[in-house]
Amino acid sequence: MAWTALGDRAWLRMADDAAPLATGIAARAIPGVSDVVASYDSVAVHCHDPLVAAMVLGELPAIGCFPGTAAAAAAEPLHVPVAYGNEHGPDLEDAAATLDLAPEEIVRLHSSVIYTVAAVGFSPGFPYLTGLPERLQLPRRATPRKVLAGSVAIAGSQAGIYPNASHGGWHVIGRTGLECFNPWREQPALLKVGDHLRFVPAGVVMPKPPRHETEVDAQRAIEVIEPGMMTTVQDRGRPGFQHIGVTPGGTADPVTAMVANLLVGNPPDAALLECAMRGPVLRVPAGACVAWTGWSEPASGRPHVLTGNPVIDLRGRMSGPHGYFAIAGGIDLPRVLGSRATDLRAGFGGWHGRTLRAGDRLPVGRATNDPAPGTWRVGWPAAVKPGATLELRFFPGVQANWFSDESLERFRCSIYQTTPMSDRTGARLTGPELKFRETREMTSQPVCAGSVQVPPDGRPIVLMGERQTIGGYPQIGHVISADLPLLARAWPGTKIRFREVTLTDARAAWREMQRGIAMLRTGLRLR
Repeated sequence: MAWTALGDRAWLRMADDAAPLATGIAARAIPGVSDVVASYDSVAVHCHDPLVAAMVLGELPAIGCFPGTAAAAAAEPLHVPVAYGNEHGPDLEDAAATLDLAPEEIVRLHSSVIYTVAAVGFSPGFPYLTGLPERLQLPRRATPRKVLAGSVAIAGSQAGIYPNASHGGWHVIGRTGLECFNPWREQPALLKVGDHLRFVPAGVVMPKPPRHETEVDAQRAIEVIEPGMMTTVQDRGRPGFQHIGVTPGGTADPVTAMVANLLVGNPPDAALLECAMRGPVLRVPAGACVAWTGWSEPASGRPHVLTGNPVIDLRGRMSGPHGYFAIAGGIDLPRVLGSRATDLRAGFGGWHGRTLRAGDRLPVGRATNDPAPGTWRVGWPAAVKPGATLELRFFPGVQANWFSDESLERFRCSIYQTTPMSDRTGARLTGPELKFRETREMTSQPVCAGSVQVPPDGRPIVLMGERQTIGGYPQIGHVISADLPLLARAWPGTKIRFREVTLTDARAAWREMQRGIAMLRTGLRLR
């Protein structure tokens, strides 16, 4: 089967031999490929940007399937202890009623077979398991909701284990204390494709998360006085680990974040603070050069060299839901899997894998450039104006033909709105309900930033930077990479209209955005 566009910077191919095909492609180390992700019957090749993706496609048809290169299965199945029902398995009773089985019979059937890891994704270390008894097969829940770390769940013909607290649409029937993912291990994901396991009824003891202390020089640190609503340490993220379920993550609006770094002379990928909805109050080292972008005040968008024992109050009105605070030298935290970005879904990276709190002290690196403050101001990129209708360009998704003609027309022509439920994982929209031609259950496939998923409730979700890596909801469209930063600047309630374009249009839009970035960098060098 031919390669299909998965967004404008990835390619998808259906394949019965997905695991060996992915292994063979990864072994080729094609320039421009950032990751290769296998699911049950599909392989995704992710690229650094839309222009590189166009060149990579020419390398893919010649690659064979490399039979025999799939990961070797474990000789003995891993025993996974599970506490079923009650607070550990909140969906067990409902599942029993739907399946017309006693809860005890569900437990017996679920723990009576050996499962095989078909893919690792959705979240770090999440194993997609085949082998679920047919009698236990249920459609996904209509709407995803928050589930606890260690939740053991079923959906369709699949079983799985949620390594971290996250949103999920599967039916949770139990919980395990098995640590499926630890980013500080040599092999962060416990399970790999081809491994076998068996669930065993037992008690549950959840492991305590490891604590990694960072030495901080108080004289060269940012002190958090008031943390704001949701402030985290971010950088460009950690591409290259989607094959074990680790989202690339990074800044929600990489363009606005890059501007903040350039204003203080940092590399574009330096670690900085991302502030959501309301900014923090910070004390910074004397003599530091700082800048913030994403606020409506005149001080936003220009560098400042501070004297004395300066306190910066960023609780003022923001021009969008995300703002960025950069300091010359960057925030100098340890890299985890190659990045300082906070992965809130998995709880690692950044400052202890969480949002900042009052009293936190963040170490600052050594600046490599002399500060050059002035009265000039950078007003690019533009904010999304309140009350405006935001146009997002897209092209048809992998499962677009699953939707009725009426729903496809609604998606192209209707007005949607962002909801307060939107977050770093996805922008959830309200508007006309999208319906399928017929009821069908989807086999989980790789996804990408910009994928527009439609769960059974018919309300679309545009996946953002901290998305899952594999998903089980049909994709009606893909928002182009050049427009995703716009969505990150949209307040809840912003009106959205989708406009269909081609892959060629998507690449042209990317070039245009890169030209804007190049002009800004040239202007800053000449200031």
